[in-house]
Amino acid sequence: MEEGEPRGGLSPQEWLARFQDSAEAKLRDQFSSEEDAGSLSSLAFEEREDGVWGIATFSMCSVQGVTFIRSQRVMPDLSSEWDPDFAAMLFETHLIEWFYVDAKRKPPDSSGRVRN
Repeated sequence: MEEGEPRGGLSPQEWLARFQDSAEAKLRDQFSSEEDAGSLSSLAFEEREDGVWGIATFSMCSVQGVTFIRSQRVMPDLSSEWDPDFAAMLFETHLIEWFYVDAKRKPPDSSGRVRN
């Protein structure tokens, strides 16, 4: 495996597709079971100079009228070390932790958004 290539012999596109499917399912399940109850609006990817970033947009019932946006570099950070399903679990864990530790307490910007 060359440096920066996804783990498991998948092409970058295959890895991202599996990651997205798994992450969306995990996030929807997690949001429906959280005490604060929430919903995933979108999980998108953005190619940047330093890799591919996953950007999750979501809302939580406990913080009405606020949209939360969390981005995390998934390629190569997660893809070089983990299979897509485990990487999706890490992404979900980091997102939920960010919400409870940091984002929930931040005031939204003028457009009603909180970003990491």
